[in-house]
Amino acid sequence: MKRCVIFSLAEDTDEMKALLDTLGVRVMREFVQRRERPHKASFLGPGKIDEVFQELEELEIDLIVVSGVLRPSQHHFLEMKFQKECVDRPGVILRIFADHAHTPEAIAQVTLAKLRYELPFLREWIHKAKSKNRPGFLAGGGYATDVYFEHAKTHARRIEQGLLELSRQREITRRKRREKGYSLVSLAGYTNAGKSALMNKLCESDVLVNDRLFSTLSTTTRKVKGIKGTILMTDTVGFIKDLPPDLVNAFNSTLEEIFYADLILLVLDASEDEEIINQKLATSLSVLQPRVENRTIAVIGNKVDLLSQGRMESVTAAVKKTIGDYELFMTSAKSEEGLDRLRERIAKVRNFDCEISATIPMTNESYSLLSRLRSISEVQEQVVGKSSRIFIRCRREDMDRIIGWLGTVGAMNTTGRSIASNGTSEQARDSTGSEGAPLP
Repeated sequence: MKRCVIFSLAEDTDEMKALLDTLGVRVMREFVQRRERPHKASFLGPGKIDEVFQELEELEIDLIVVSGVLRPSQHHFLEMKFQKECVDRPGVILRIFADHAHTPEAIAQVTLAKLRYELPFLREWIHKAKSKNRPGFLAGGGYATDVYFEHAKTHARRIEQGLLELSRQREITRRKRREKGYSLVSLAGYTNAGKSALMNKLCESDVLVNDRLFSTLSTTTRKVKGIKGTILMTDTVGFIKDLPPDLVNAFNSTLEEIFYADLILLVLDASEDEEIINQKLATSLSVLQPRVENRTIAVIGNKVDLLSQGRMESVTAAVKKTIGDYELFMTSAKSEEGLDRLRERIAKVRNFDCEISATIPMTNESYSLLSRLRSISEVQEQVVGKSSRIFIRCRREDMDRIIGWLGTVGAMNTTGRSIASNGTSEQARDSTGSEGAPLP
């Protein structure tokens, strides 16, 4: 296990320590200097740096971790001063992502983010090498640094093109799902809020659940169980405070699954302190709100099995004050508390605002059609002699298509109508014939 020390400008280093624990790095000591902003040359002030330098002479460590974002010149100064590898907060997050990336897409995204992160540092090392201050990036030699810099730029361009093509493929997949009548729900939220555990309960799936940060990097899509019709749920990468912009950009194709969903379930860990909950909510909403409509987000307070009744009421009140008009559901993936109510909310994304009734003959073609219809709508049937009277609830955009399908199996007395929000009939379409659009 590697050992490190932390440099910080704030007393609260809990999240940084959690990140390092996820990375498998042991924190030996923390050096905190409360400042409004980092020192422009050395992050911590020169006096503090000299003090730390003396203490580290008697302490064996492998690297210095800065709880903040370093400028290339600061990074160069600290490595020169302490002769130790120096990593800032974005660098730590990138290493965690690299450890957890297993699919080709996730590996490509992390590699691109790493290259974008390194390029400014490479420029600094090249500048220093030319001024004979130090022979190259991480002592790799001036020639090696120049070669790596050009290679990194070329490699980044190739990965960008590959991810752009994956984004196009995702768009095609989403379009095909919608054409088949599927509704899309995405899980979003701060890392380690319990998104994967919630998905496992709602979808009866076996997505990896780990009590460490960023255990999910690649998107996973499963069908929600217990709801008529096909609703697909996607688990996505978690957010975190001050997530490096390059990392956000690299994972853009993954985040698209959130922004194009019919419903976004923003998950939070309700067992945490209210101040931390609100901070994490603010971070998550800052990512979501610029690109989604208010009506598409529902907030999920997860892990309520860890709360007393009084504590849950307090957390609920605090969260409602923060989220405003968004819906709030308090749930537990472990005890399944509140999941039935959440399923009812998820079911609403189907937007079944049309009704169709018809009489169909009991034939093999009719049975095949009923199976197809159940995947995109709600179907009830009553057998009358050799025929079956069926009642269908579906989306407005599917009504004409379904009426056409019914015609191909010899349906009679077919009636379709759109239902207004107050339950009245807005329009009706009747058909007594057997003609219709062919089955796809």
